[in-house]
Amino acid sequence: MEIAIGIINIIAGIYVTLLGFKVLNPFKGKNEPEKEALWYKKFEKFFKFGGILIIFCGFLILLLELRPYL
Repeated sequence: MEIAIGIINIIAGIYVTLLGFKVLNPFKGKNEPEKEALWYKKFEKFFKFGGILIIFCGFLILLLELRPYL
């Protein structure tokens, strides 16, 4: 069960990080550039650092869970 939580953390962290670095665009196809600019301005740093932290925590969970098998 803990392994699944670690994998989910890694996937979620990758997604959040890609949003922070504007690789993924959730506003694609919508005609709201002002809303997009405000959204990125407000959450850009949080997504960049938070996503990397979530990825790190996911790897840490996997490492601690799989340590007896290594």
